Amino acid sequence: MCHKQGVKLISESAYGYMGYCSGCDRYNLIFENIFLLLSSEEVKGLGTIMDLEYGVYIMNTPIGRGKTISVQTPVPNTYFTFTPCEYEEFKRLVNETVLMLEVDEIIGSSGKN
Repeated sequence: MCHKQGVKLISESAYGYMGYCSGCDRYNLIFENIFLLLSSEEVKGLGTIMDLEYGVYIMNTPIGRGKTISVQTPVPNTYFTFTPCEYEEFKRLVNETVLMLEVDEIIGSSGKN
């Protein structure tokens, strides 16, 4: 996060938002207590993971405030946990951003400006 430019809001929910910072050329994914800085390729990769539900586990016993869905991250032994509602909103934020990236590629503009 560079603080050089404002973040262009792409998608938001009650839990957080996805935005683009042109100063550092990164996408900011803020969701509850999760903060990720992602390149466009990393956003697309996260979108694929969410679509395929790779590393997504449904737990029979809720943990921490009723969270029953865990998503494995690339960091060893690190998982994000969600309630079903949070999980759907997280997926929506990521998928809307992936869609915007795809539209930008189709029309041939950066879409980040």
